[in-house]
Amino acid sequence: MPLAEARAVLSPSSEEESGGLEVIEANSGRDRESLAIQCRCAWRFTPRVALPPVPGVGRPAGSDPRTRPESLLANITGCGHLFGDDHGLAMAMQEDWSQRGFRVRVAVAGSPGTAWAIAHAAHWTGQPAAPLVVTPGRDEQWMRRLPIEALALETRVVRTLRELGVLRVDRLLELPASEVKRRFGDETLWRIDRALGQIDEPLDCLPMPDPVVAWKAFEHPVSRMDWLEEVLQGLVVEVAEGLKRRGRVAWRLVCRVCHEDSEVGPGGPGRAGGRMEWATGLVEPGREAAHLWGLVQLRMQRHRWPRQVTRLEVQAEGLVVPERPQETLFDADAEAACQRVKRGLVRLVERLANRLGRHAVAWPVLSDDVVPEAVVQLRPVAGPGVDGTSGRADLSGPEANGGRVGPASRPLRLIDGPRAIEVMAVAPQGPPVRFGWEGRTCHVSRYWGPERIETGWWTDRQVARDYYRVEIDTGEWYWVFRRHGEEDWFVHGVFE
Repeated sequence: MPLAEARAVLSPSSEEESGGLEVIEANSGRDRESLAIQCRCAWRFTPRVALPPVPGVGRPAGSDPRTRPESLLANITGCGHLFGDDHGLAMAMQEDWSQRGFRVRVAVAGSPGTAWAIAHAAHWTGQPAAPLVVTPGRDEQWMRRLPIEALALETRVVRTLRELGVLRVDRLLELPASEVKRRFGDETLWRIDRALGQIDEPLDCLPMPDPVVAWKAFEHPVSRMDWLEEVLQGLVVEVAEGLKRRGRVAWRLVCRVCHEDSEVGPGGPGRAGGRMEWATGLVEPGREAAHLWGLVQLRMQRHRWPRQVTRLEVQAEGLVVPERPQETLFDADAEAACQRVKRGLVRLVERLANRLGRHAVAWPVLSDDVVPEAVVQLRPVAGPGVDGTSGRADLSGPEANGGRVGPASRPLRLIDGPRAIEVMAVAPQGPPVRFGWEGRTCHVSRYWGPERIETGWWTDRQVARDYYRVEIDTGEWYWVFRRHGEEDWFVHGVFE
């Protein structure tokens, strides 16, 4: 249903209730970035992996289903024998992503168009979960029994064909090509040929990065923790030296442990078969061996190691070129002192985030919201390296995010949940004259207001309040409000 209709159906009956509707804006650019991250997993099976093509100039973003950021196209020519055959490779791909929590459909065919069509039409074949591998030379036979939606045609074309009773590809191929061209244009013929693999469709494969990685395989399984920690430290030092040789710094270090036993303690990291891994993130990219090893130790303490370890591996991810600090002509000592303070804060946040978890370290950030209790939000301060994204952390303060501290018309500290109070007012819907607070009677000597705070009908939470800033006879200041059209009063903040 439309979003406005859903909000109307799920709108809360009062302020305290929640509508139960979470709205996430579509962002195809962010989806492509997330899909590109999955390429590093596909590179385990083939070095040639491509993202969906970008929509052409002048075409709507959703006119071609092949451009949606939901698929990876991989050229597996010459790679199948490494997994037994093409079917074994497809099974390995599906198991790899499934073990990491993804729901995937894998199809192998002679062309990208046919593979895409079969993967997206798997639920029509009666085998929605199993990998589908087309025997060489039988692409068109597979395509003929699929519905016309598998051809990635425009929506209007699919709708018209269904109105004409053309529901499957074989019925469409029986129509004269000249009639299809006259009715639907050259674009439709081109998309049909693309799906049947009758045109050359080169893949724009992403370049494989040259990883900075160090590993150690043991001839016999090892269970002694002191030995394993010593080997892991040596691998971290080796990775740090590799970063220095290349002139790079890293946002993350990923540690992988291969083992023979299949039991990992509760709360341990995710693993696939006999493998577990964890990532150590940084607030600012670095390559200092001692600092990296200290963070890895803190992160390592949060996990229970398996027994019978057969291999250790450390890989640096998120490699970037380090930025050189700006040199100043004057006040060099003050500038150096500021850099030392900021560097110390960064190191502290990194240690806390890796020891306690990235969500355990947060700071208040001002946001544009009319509802007072939603103006300040706690956001993780752990930075881009800890959560696996790219970018730069900002620890310079709330002003860096566009926020500013307003005048004293509002208190800096709000009460956790407005507290109901008994108020006496001279006139209905008028200002308060006296109210009870914490077992005593407070007489209002001066007041400012009312300040109307009201949200629009289209928002998830309906708020309509009249706020007053009041000063009582003892000199204390309070922020009180009354819901519009009601008689109940609440204290929401105390001025300090």
